[in-house]
Amino acid sequence: MERQQLVKKTFALALPAITDMFIQMLFGIVDMAMVGSIGAFAIAAIGLSDMPMMTIMAVFAAISVGATALSARAIGAKKPEEANRICAQSLLMNATLSMIAFALIMILASWIIRVMGADAEIYPYSLAYMRITAFSLPFMANNLVLAGVLRGSGDTKTPMKFNAFGLVLNVILNFLLIFPSRDISVLGLNIWMPGMGLGVTGAALGTTIARTASSVIWLLNLAKGKFLVRVNKRDLRRFDIPLIRRILNIGLPAAIEQFLMRLGQLMYSRLVVSLGTLMFAAHRITITAESLSFYIGFGFSLAGTTLVGQYLGAKDAKTAERSGHIAASMAMLFMGSVGVIFFFFPELVIRIFTDEEEIIQVAKVCLRIVAVAQPFLAAVMAYAGSLRGAGDTRAVLWITLIGIWGVRVFGTYLVIKAGYGLVAAWVMMTLDLIVRGSLLFGRFMKGKWKTLKV
Repeated sequence: MERQQLVKKTFALALPAITDMFIQMLFGIVDMAMVGSIGAFAIAAIGLSDMPMMTIMAVFAAISVGATALSARAIGAKKPEEANRICAQSLLMNATLSMIAFALIMILASWIIRVMGADAEIYPYSLAYMRITAFSLPFMANNLVLAGVLRGSGDTKTPMKFNAFGLVLNVILNFLLIFPSRDISVLGLNIWMPGMGLGVTGAALGTTIARTASSVIWLLNLAKGKFLVRVNKRDLRRFDIPLIRRILNIGLPAAIEQFLMRLGQLMYSRLVVSLGTLMFAAHRITITAESLSFYIGFGFSLAGTTLVGQYLGAKDAKTAERSGHIAASMAMLFMGSVGVIFFFFPELVIRIFTDEEEIIQVAKVCLRIVAVAQPFLAAVMAYAGSLRGAGDTRAVLWITLIGIWGVRVFGTYLVIKAGYGLVAAWVMMTLDLIVRGSLLFGRFMKGKWKTLKV
């Protein structure tokens, strides 16, 4: 009976988080699908800009992960006021760091895009996309931290609702900003649709406005005290150094892990760029297609983080362990099912994003390769989430370092130098997921995370 209750709790937390992650993934998918009609250069331009931005966002993982784990423990220990203080201090740190990050991006954007290997055709579009979307960085960072605190408290529905609003707004703005004015056919009727025809720049503006608007509404609702976690003005007046140390003690290893993972993914993409614009476009399309399974793993990862943290806060390590295994099992079941679709119907999935035959023929082979690794990717996400919920972020850091840099980046460098192409690079990615999934499972089974003090 207890297992059934845990399964229900896990699914109740995971489902809104899965929906939320799917919504967030759709931000990138919508841009990719809409600009895909412009050409491979547009897909590559957005891809080159997005990777460095996601690497920079890893800095805010230090705050978000620490806030999630500590708020989960506070709620589990029935200390809501402590969760409120955690939220306030997280927002203070976030505001400071995000403005510094924004300034650095605006100054270094041109250099970053060149280092990424953009050619003369892609460079101006990628640069414009990065500089425009940089304006949404402080708001993205706020959303990340607020979502972490609320999920730690067990509220996975609120982040879903506000991100859904942002997605709908993003789609509307993209239609108006990317494409020129035109006639479109809806149910056999020709309807005139106004548009500005800004292409890649329009995609950047649409995404930036949507992210900013959803964040502002989120903050207004927080100020009105409409969430389980609240922020008192007195907690925003000064930095609480002891509490910040607790947040960063958990969060800094997670931030380093996320940064090294993003940096490794960036270097991996940089190696793929050397194969040419067409191959990089095929790579980005496949990554975007595979992201359809990410949101499932992310949802169960968050469920594991929340439940493990809350049960440890309630001094119930046995149930915390069961929660972690249940989250991983459910993630593997659902992501494995998506892997079956990837393997048997890859072209159907790829055609959602592009109609270019050269890209499709390469991308569908890559999607079949990574389909095999879906259960391992599920294990990576779920067990890493459970370990973070326990505060065992240092172990996750070392395992990520081994997988991303020791297997994926180094292995891809070797196969490309040996003359192999994109397919070989995706084999290395799959090996990385197998290695990390196995190591994280082993770490969770050892159980040292049960006795960590946070």
